[in-house]
Amino acid sequence: MKNVFCLEGMWDVNLKYQSTIEPVLQLLEKRGTVRYIHKNCATKVEMKFYLNKWGLKQYDDFPILYLAFHGSENSLSLADDDITLDELSEILEDKCKGRVLIFGSCSTLNIDRRNIARFLKRTGALAVCGYKTDIDWVKSTVNDLLLIEALQENEFSGRGIEAIVKKLKNITKKFKELEFRVVSQLEINKKMSIDDTVH
Repeated sequence: MKNVFCLEGMWDVNLKYQSTIEPVLQLLEKRGTVRYIHKNCATKVEMKFYLNKWGLKQYDDFPILYLAFHGSENSLSLADDDITLDELSEILEDKCKGRVLIFGSCSTLNIDRRNIARFLKRTGALAVCGYKTDIDWVKSTVNDLLLIEALQENEFSGRGIEAIVKKLKNITKKFKELEFRVVSQLEINKKMSIDDTVH
């Protein structure tokens, strides 16, 4: 079982508005698919605190980091500020070996592949997944649910992640308008070795 460590941002400044991703995680847990930890994050300080906690050995059995926030190109939106992928990679440096990150946010991965490669290299993550455009909340939530379920089907290793990436790409064909992308460390390494061969 590959459990989920979820950090969720504020969806609205009006605190009466109660949208949350947590019922999706509860559904997966009740089905026996995963266990999860869910924490709300409104500020950079809170996010850094929880990301540092997730990096501890005691959370090795929570290898899926699910970041559910508003977002924009190359960043996640918090109540007090945005946090860029470079800032995130600094916090997560060398803490993501054998782990996968899901950006459940609008447009965060609408960036150059080289930036994603740099993020993967710095953090050591096996793969990152996320959206390249503004997304419909319900459709993206369904996509994320299917994604977390698919991540359970293979081991988090080189060969396992290759099989997982294929499955994820098949799932996301159902939601083309979401412009979901999956980039793995293995994929980046293969491309670099092909480029080296060509040059």
